[in-house]
Amino acid sequence: MTRRLLLVSYYFPPIAGSGVFRPLRMAKYLGRHGWDVTVLSVSENTRAPKDPSLLREIPPQLRVERVPSAEPRALLIALNKLGLRGLVRRVEPWLMLPDDQRGWVPFAARRATQLARELRFDAVVTTSAPYSAHLVGQRLKRRTGIPWIADFRDEWTTNPYLRDRYPTQWHLKFNRSLEREVLREADRVVCVSRPWLDALHDLVPKLPGNKFVVLPNGYDGEHFRDEAPVAPDRFRIVYTGMFYGPRSPTPFLEALDLVRQRQRIPADEIEVVFMGRSGWSDSVADESSRCSVRIVEQRPYFESLKVLREAAVLLLVIPREGGSGNHTGKLFPYLASGRPILATAPEPNVAAELIRESRSGVVAPPDDPAAIAAAIESLYEDWKRAVPQRQDRELIARYEADFQASRWAELLEQVSLERPSVSNEGPGE
Repeated sequence: MTRRLLLVSYYFPPIAGSGVFRPLRMAKYLGRHGWDVTVLSVSENTRAPKDPSLLREIPPQLRVERVPSAEPRALLIALNKLGLRGLVRRVEPWLMLPDDQRGWVPFAARRATQLARELRFDAVVTTSAPYSAHLVGQRLKRRTGIPWIADFRDEWTTNPYLRDRYPTQWHLKFNRSLEREVLREADRVVCVSRPWLDALHDLVPKLPGNKFVVLPNGYDGEHFRDEAPVAPDRFRIVYTGMFYGPRSPTPFLEALDLVRQRQRIPADEIEVVFMGRSGWSDSVADESSRCSVRIVEQRPYFESLKVLREAAVLLLVIPREGGSGNHTGKLFPYLASGRPILATAPEPNVAAELIRESRSGVVAPPDDPAAIAAAIESLYEDWKRAVPQRQDRELIARYEADFQASRWAELLEQVSLERPSVSNEGPGE
């Protein structure tokens, strides 16, 4: 019997970015496991980076509903264009209640209620960030009683990347009260790693442990099939994505400088490629110019996969502030590519553990340039001698999208059966 799911995700193609891929994989593969998915997302006209090539990943039968959003960041963008960047930086944190996509909530909640009456969903999943997506699920649950799963791709109030952005203690307390309400009212809470899930549970310790479930990020296996291996023409280290907050390329660049000084790798054999929207300073970019570093603009997703295949080594950067639960979404395409990974990560950390367990690369402390330099030189020696990668592909297959969709389907079935007499009728706006 086919069941019906409403998937509420602000980020969905053609919007680009790391937050798109988890809901996209769910929407693409859950149909194979007995779930008819309807996606509720924001209007394509919203101000966000776009990647139209991702539209081809949406199954033709998938229903995608889009609603507008009255977002304050439109005003902030206008102020920024007027040269008032300093004002924007001061004002923006005050709008984090819970985030600057909050203006999407009334439109999305209204449309979700209408869709629930029309399609009689068996379950709803809301996925964050933005955290305001959970407020849509909360309103729908209160109005209709539909079983609701709150999926956290990132931490909320315990997120080290957001901790310094709350301008007052009141902002932190307000967001935490919203977070606790979501955790209490959702029928299940899903998170991408055990440490992050435990941090969520610690906020509401009286709730039963079986309400909290780990379903990690992953990769789409179809993107890595039928591709002939590419022999890199140079010892090319590739990083894809952004640097922001405490995530910085500086320790790696310092390590690269040590390698250059020791002359253990010929200068004409090594190249580093940073691909993505860069949030790091011009001074670091200038420093990198003497270390064979090439900076490439953000590319469409499928072009970025080609860059992965041309790499000798893939760089993963997790700062010490990232904590033990931070995989970063890019880890899983890295694993699927089969290229060795150089991870600069704290320990214990779930990404470091998975890289070691799957024999996928080398881990070095994120703030130790000497150790990072030694790792670079070790990986170079393996590349030079063409040492084969002895990766545990069976372990990595557990993170493939279709396998993960089967786990999601089991959880959705369990939740939907807990309330067999759910009414999708509810009060109006």
